[in-house]
Amino acid sequence: MADNEESKTKPFKGAQVLWPPDIPDDILEDVVDIAAKTLEEKGFEEGVEVARIVKQHLDEKWEPYWHVFLGKSFGCHSVHERERFVYFTFEESNISFLIYKAS
Repeated sequence: MADNEESKTKPFKGAQVLWPPDIPDDILEDVVDIAAKTLEEKGFEEGVEVARIVKQHLDEKWEPYWHVFLGKSFGCHSVHERERFVYFTFEESNISFLIYKAS
């Protein structure tokens, strides 16, 4: 996204996704699904475990080296592979995920 473009979000499967995402639709759907399921099962209090489970799922299904961050407030600057970045927030819990792949 160019520096002068305004960030926009779009609802997708119960999350507000930074739009446009730099990730194929099939991976986007999978990552939002696994993040929601794991967060519901484990809860935010087990954030490190949630991140580990989501990362392990992505590494196994979409090849390694995924990086998963979640929280209510954080900043990040990273380099990622093309078409392997997504940022989304579950509004109900106000928990955001930053997920990208870098080798």
